[in-house]
Amino acid sequence: MAVGEDLYDVTPLVLQHLEQLDIGCLVAIGGDDTLSYAARLEHEGVPLLAIPKTMDNDVPGTEYCIGFSTAVTRAKELINRQRTTLGSHERIGVFRIFGRDAGFTALYTAFVTSARCLIPEATFDLEQLTSLLMEDRSGNPSAYAFVIAAEGARWAGASIDEFGPADAFGHRHKANVAEVLASEIRARTGVETVASELTYDLRSGEPDSLDQLVAITFANVAMDALRDGVSGRMSAVREGHYALAPLPGPDEHARRVDVPTMYNVERLRPRYDGLLGRPMLLGVPVGR
Repeated sequence: MAVGEDLYDVTPLVLQHLEQLDIGCLVAIGGDDTLSYAARLEHEGVPLLAIPKTMDNDVPGTEYCIGFSTAVTRAKELINRQRTTLGSHERIGVFRIFGRDAGFTALYTAFVTSARCLIPEATFDLEQLTSLLMEDRSGNPSAYAFVIAAEGARWAGASIDEFGPADAFGHRHKANVAEVLASEIRARTGVETVASELTYDLRSGEPDSLDQLVAITFANVAMDALRDGVSGRMSAVREGHYALAPLPGPDEHARRVDVPTMYNVERLRPRYDGLLGRPMLLGVPVGR
């Protein structure tokens, strides 16, 4: 069914296939786009449960999505491996990481690598960034510095083009912020600056132990709900506990970093103060 120019609603076909396959209950596993469409199917009467899975960790209604811990663990390994090269050539490094709408992956990777980071939730000043990187470089015996940039990070006055056709959810590819930013830093400092793309490496390989633990638990929570005749809910972590949460609706925004409590905008890095009494994963708890 056409709903606009080059835009079609295939929900009737999806419902037909589910009926032909005799699906009694669908378990949708994915990020905000997948789960918002799952909510549409649930509205159409499909018995459905959901499991949040995205390395961005930005699904509303849960404090944790499977894939997130693996992304941070693998990013830490890759960045620490490249410190040697940056130091050998006294360079500045810009590492691009997941985060079109939310900066959790960049923020937590910066937390465990003691790095500067740039997130979509906080527009930054380019001169401020270059000053901090030169400060880091001058204080480093190996004369290097680096910053982690979420793919949606922007500085004041930045114009980063999108390209290619939009996907089914209206998203187009963004030009690589790390490459554009590395060029800007090099022009301002005269220091050789290199961009490194981490996103593909983070998608591959075995999940880490925390992700395996959470994935197994989310699956069992969903199966318990199915056994009990519950549908239209999502396995989640809320206030640090496993829970069943409402499905994210199509009009809900991605969960985002709470800048005042989690991000130091003056130093462009995670906050390391005021952590006593905070949840283990640092984020602001989602209310029950």
